[in-house]
Amino acid sequence: MPSPTLPEPGLAPPIVITGEVVHGEKRGRAMGFPTANIALAPGSKLPPEGVYCCLVRLPQRPAMFGATVSVGSNPTFADITSVRVEAHIHDFDEQLYGLRLELHLVHRLRDMHRFAGPAELIAQMQRDVISSRQLLARLGVAAP
Repeated sequence: MPSPTLPEPGLAPPIVITGEVVHGEKRGRAMGFPTANIALAPGSKLPPEGVYCCLVRLPQRPAMFGATVSVGSNPTFADITSVRVEAHIHDFDEQLYGLRLELHLVHRLRDMHRFAGPAELIAQMQRDVISSRQLLARLGVAAP
């Protein structure tokens, strides 16, 4: 997969998604990538489905956290047909249920894909997180 290109200065500001963290199926955690599942308000405007590099603002925290975010229906799992927003916050393992998060999507990494199974998905998720971390580092964003 090609490495992401930096957004040009002066392009549109990041897309911001806000919502409350709710319980999901815990598949991400089982695969080694715990996610904050974001409940969306009816009629929420979302970007095109895909995987994004993101900065997350948590309540009562001065720093933003790096994250890799999935916006889509998780095509690898046939039982999920609705669009979901799931944020894997880098180097973070605290309970966030019931908190309202702000997701600032700063760069689109790739389209959504259907993988043959969990092993292929995990390998791609590892690459996505590496790409996201590299992009945030190149943008001068340090982990808190």
